[in-house]
Parts: sequence; C-alpha cells; structure tokens
Amino acid sequence: MPAQAWWLVLLALLLAGGRVLAAEPAKAPPQAGGIIEGTVTYRPDAARPWRYMRYYVKNSRGGPLAEAVVALRGRALAAAAPAPGAQTVVIDQQGFQFVPETVAIRVGDSVKFTNSDETTHNVQTNSEIATFNVNTVGGGSQTHRFDRAGGTRQFARIGCVFHSGMRAFVFVFDHPFFQLTEADGQFRFAGVPPGEYELELAHPSGELRWRQKVELAPGGRLQIDIALSPDDKK
Repeated sequence: MPAQAWWLVLLALLLAGGRVLAAEPAKAPPQAGGIIEGTVTYRPDAARPWRYMRYYVKNSRGGPLAEAVVALRGRALAAAAPAPGAQTVVIDQQGFQFVPETVAIRVGDSVKFTNSDETTHNVQTNSEIATFNVNTVGGGSQTHRFDRAGGTRQFARIGCVFHSGMRAFVFVFDHPFFQLTEADGQFRFAGVPPGEYELELAHPSGELRWRQKVELAPGGRLQIDIALSPDDKK
C-alpha cells in the first residue's frame, strides 16, 4: 500500500474513534511570591492610659508591641500553601494565669490546656469558632481541636469559670500568612502570592484593631510599619 494511503487509513481510524490529536497549550509559569514585612509599635497617651501596657511594650514612652496577631486576609490564600499536618500547641494554667495568653494556629490544629497549679481550673469558651466547657484538675490537661477559622475578626476567648481573672485568646487561620509578634514587634510573610489583600492586626488584651489594603506585585516586597495608639482601640 502506498505511504499516502497509510496516512489516510490512520486518519480515518482516529476520526472514527472520536479522537483528535492536538498539542496541549503551554502552562503559564507560576508567579513568584513576594514578601510583606514590618514592625508594630504602640504610642501611649497619658490621657488614655492602658493599664496592662507594661506587659506588651518594654518602654513606658512607647515602642515595639508584643503579642499582636498580624495576618493577611484574601480569598486566594487558603490554596497558597497546604498545612504541614496537624500541630498541637500548649497553653498552661500556672499561677492562676493562662501561659501564653495568646496563640495563633491553623485550622485542624489543637490546643492542649495543661494545669500546673494544684487547684482545679476550668477551660471554657462560647465563641463563633469554638464552644466547650471542661475542668482541668491539678496536673491534668484537656485538648481541643479547632476546625473553624475566624482570622483576626473572630477568635476564641478562653476563660476559667472558677477564676474570672484568667483569660487567653486563640486565633485560627485557614492559611499560613499570620504571625504573633514578639518583643521586637516584627512580622514577616514570605512566599505571598501576588494580589490584593487586607493586612489586619488584632491585639485582644489591648482591644486594638487595625487593617489596611495592600497590593503585592509578583516577586514584590512591601515594608509596612504599623503605628498604633489608643485611637485604634475598638
């Protein structure tokens, strides 16, 4: 059979099977992630004192703010980086306090509430993202898994029904771009997909809230320093 006839037969077979050969379109390369970083500071006002400021700001005249939850908010963030696997963080009840007072975790992570005091304590919350009420005997513990994200806007306020002065705060996110500031007040998010977001902050003890729209270019870098004052108390 002539070579041209073979090609005609092959073409007929392909068409009869409903198959059409076509080159796959080239996939666009992923856009480079960028960096968003900065420092959170607090400037006090003598006319509007913050009673517990000394626990979060080293200098009485103001400076870097510790234990502020800084995070991005945006629809595309949840798919940006899968969770590395469920983690468990510990909040201890010691000296009639929750230590640490504030934690930030991802959906599916757990918090183990331990009791280092000899007395019986309690762990309870009735929030938008979690509801539970359990006792912790001296030396005992209770663990709760958080399966709902609330970001900076909805978080679990933890208390003890036996000792009203005890409190803690649990923030839950469905993406990795969140951070709890330390004494230097710094935060840094790397590998952020390009796009428009809201950069948000919450400091539950100081009742401080702040947010700002940001736009990150592919491979870009944003330096955003957040200066708070009593004006940001909400």
